[in-house]
Amino acid sequence: MNPAWQARHGLPLAQYQTEFDTLVRQGFRLLDVNGYSINGADHYATVWEQSPGPPWEAHHGLTSDEHTRLFQTLPAQGFRPVSVSGYDRSGRPRFASLWQKTPGPAFEARHGMTADQYQAAIDDCTARGFRPVDLSCYSDGGQVRFAAVWDQSPVPAWAARHGMTTAEYQAEFTRLAAQGYVLLRVTGYEVSGSTRYAAIWVKGRVVTWQARHGLSSTEYQSAFNDLLRRGYRLTKINGHTAGGRTSYAGIWHKPYLSDDDETFIRQTVTTFMSGHGIPGASVALADSGRLVFARGYGVVDPATGAPVTTGHVFRIASVSKPITAVAVFRLIEQGRLRLNDRVFGANGILGTTYATPPYSTNIDQITVQNLLEHTSGWAGSQDPMFRHLDLSQHQLIDWMLGRDTTGAFNAPLSHTPGTTIEYLNFGYCLLGRVIERITGLPYEAAVRRLVLEPCGIIDMHVAGDTLADRRGNEVVYTPQGTPGPYGIRVSRMDAHGGWLASPTDLLRFLTRVDGFPEKPDILSAGSLTTMYTPTTARTPSGDPSGYAKGWATNAAGNHWHDGDLPGTASILVRTSGHQGWAVVVNSRDDTRLDTMRKDLDDVMWSVVQHITDWPAHDLF
Repeated sequence: MNPAWQARHGLPLAQYQTEFDTLVRQGFRLLDVNGYSINGADHYATVWEQSPGPPWEAHHGLTSDEHTRLFQTLPAQGFRPVSVSGYDRSGRPRFASLWQKTPGPAFEARHGMTADQYQAAIDDCTARGFRPVDLSCYSDGGQVRFAAVWDQSPVPAWAARHGMTTAEYQAEFTRLAAQGYVLLRVTGYEVSGSTRYAAIWVKGRVVTWQARHGLSSTEYQSAFNDLLRRGYRLTKINGHTAGGRTSYAGIWHKPYLSDDDETFIRQTVTTFMSGHGIPGASVALADSGRLVFARGYGVVDPATGAPVTTGHVFRIASVSKPITAVAVFRLIEQGRLRLNDRVFGANGILGTTYATPPYSTNIDQITVQNLLEHTSGWAGSQDPMFRHLDLSQHQLIDWMLGRDTTGAFNAPLSHTPGTTIEYLNFGYCLLGRVIERITGLPYEAAVRRLVLEPCGIIDMHVAGDTLADRRGNEVVYTPQGTPGPYGIRVSRMDAHGGWLASPTDLLRFLTRVDGFPEKPDILSAGSLTTMYTPTTARTPSGDPSGYAKGWATNAAGNHWHDGDLPGTASILVRTSGHQGWAVVVNSRDDTRLDTMRKDLDDVMWSVVQHITDWPAHDLF
């Protein structure tokens, strides 16, 4: 759930106390407090969340001595400081602080430090394994003072800076952000009537964030509203006055999609569904190796009205081909198979198991690479996978290699292998048999061992043919033409179009073969490069195709595959921008199939062009 939250700024002391009491009664807990002075009077800015959590205490308006006594009493009760804010009241320092009763690493806190003393404290604490986690700058009798908290929590790297002009802070902000640092704390303060900044950055935190500084109250409110619409939540706020001007700096995180984001995705998906008569759909999106979005829309079956969830599985049709291709490359990496291995004939992997030799011309020249690239030499019009439904896989291959009653070959090659690309499901059916021959396992079991288990996938299966074969968490497929979804041999299509999967599991697979560093790939970089390199063969009309080995590709560096069968359609996309998505649906618009395929491809492209920042959580 997305817990309710509140943020306030510019609150005078009495109003702050009233707001504090009201929000506490409503079940909110304080997440950040910042005290600052406007015309010598206390003002406060706060962030609240309505959620359960450890016991907490907040204090404000404390003198330096009172502040010191808190650190002498609260830690002994199990409390640790979350936020410490020093500020000026008519030339004398005051403090506000937030504490939580929660276990954690050892910490130290100091206040009243000059700039030199603060730098010395950083050096001393760093040498003893502590890092700064909170920071505040304030005035004491016109002199700048620092308050800071350190703890021993590990991070890959951190940086702390102080005394920066606005321009210096912006330059350091830009430089560190480009290196993967996240702003943890920022505080503005006055030196000789001008603003200076002190800040802490940490590296290694996975978070989608934004920060602003130097904002007037009106500018801050405008930035707050804009970021709120985009799903960001304020996590830290700092107000300070310099040269008679009060300005604000804030840090925002995006833990969830905004309501507007969710609405846009829902409307985009459901518009596609209604335009093509689709009862149910499931969508998932990954960003930088993290699953950031997964939703079901519509119904499993119009007869029952049960809603689609992210746990439902769908027939994924030809999105099965990339899975088969990866299994082949796993065997290649194990030294059990080569791309140029022949498939048929005396020296072929499948030998003369099927039909009766001699085979037609060049059959014995077909290689594993030809099957992966759809360059076996058979024409697409010869594809038998949706015909001869009474034949088993073995019988179907026998027929393709065999002769009719007159002695003529049933399916002689139309092209020399490797020269012409024509999309052929049958080629991947043969790859399934190659995998079985090499591993000694049924295709499904072999792929589970070679691909699915290393990707952490446990709920993908080869589909059954009939409604009675439907799995417990499988959707029902709604026909929009003939043949219907339960009148085809899906189980016979195992290696080219037979798998069942959820979009989430498809992305578990995709993020382990995408060539990006966020998650370790199950194939080497060299294998991935080979797999994603388009064939040099041309289409029958002489055009390049862009098809690689189990994947379609383009010059932008995107890889994908789509697929459809009566009653279902799917698409799996990996972009050069480190994103990936999967969409599956439980019907197919047979009367407008080309339009539906284009619209299915457009669905998530529309979404990612509209939503440019995604939460940094990982739903895997």
